[in-house]
Amino acid sequence: MRVIIPIAGLGTRLLPHTKRRQKCLLPVAEKPVLDHIVEPLLESGFDHIVLVTGYLEEQVKEYVKKFDAEFSFVRQEKALGLGHAVFQGLEDSGEPVLIQLGDVIYDIDFTDFCSSPHHIIAVNEVPDPQRFGIVETEGDQIVAVHEKPEDPPTNLAIVGLYYLSRQKPMYDIICYLIDNNITTKGEIQLADAYQYMIDRGEKIGFQPVSNYYDCGIPETFLTTNRALLKPSEYQIEGSTINDPVFIGENCIIRNSVVGPYVTVMDGATIIDSVVTDSIVLWNASIEGRKVDHEIVEEGKARQIC
Repeated sequence: MRVIIPIAGLGTRLLPHTKRRQKCLLPVAEKPVLDHIVEPLLESGFDHIVLVTGYLEEQVKEYVKKFDAEFSFVRQEKALGLGHAVFQGLEDSGEPVLIQLGDVIYDIDFTDFCSSPHHIIAVNEVPDPQRFGIVETEGDQIVAVHEKPEDPPTNLAIVGLYYLSRQKPMYDIICYLIDNNITTKGEIQLADAYQYMIDRGEKIGFQPVSNYYDCGIPETFLTTNRALLKPSEYQIEGSTINDPVFIGENCIIRNSVVGPYVTVMDGATIIDSVVTDSIVLWNASIEGRKVDHEIVEEGKARQIC
């Protein structure tokens, strides 16, 4: 089965870190977000991954060569909304497809999620529903979909994972939205496409999913890093390492305290410092500082002495 993953965005909420690196390639808990997304899909038997690209797409094309999998790439030329992005990867066919957002990591049984004869949307009850697409349900069906409403009718949020048992209904609807310039907040919305599908008689079910980790903003990157890091038992003479911690290759750590909840990527330098609850990007340098709850900016490559 195919999987569509939209990753075309500029990542503006993660500046300055996305100036030089595509958002999905920023690290959390030892490795880039894209690894956390792709690896479980491949383990579940998905055989074709469609990446909807845009900003810094060449980075992504080069990076995914490491995976033993079939990838294809479609470019979203303009940021016209999630519905428009997903449409780039859809086919006018009766075949099923999984759609997974490129900044959310899921810990679920993907095979089970894609086993329904009907379309399925992953949902979860949230305390701040105005930040999300929201659904209304009756029995086991979704009867209404709202795109980030100011006055949400429920707190049942869409969490970025969708299964289409057939692609054609969604394909036809988004074609209609694009051709007629039907937008919400100036964009072609996936939520609007689902509402049109419901209005035309498509059955759309839902599945509660609570094991997911957002990587859309710095705060959630750090929350996800805390949740996914595993004990490592690193020992560095002259420094204290408090698990869970990940330390990449060619790092220099001297007279420092690192951890808990710290990911240190390759080539970083930490000297005379205390670093906790943070992500230290490639070749970053920290000296004589106390760093807590921070993503430390990527540095220039430096020679190891």
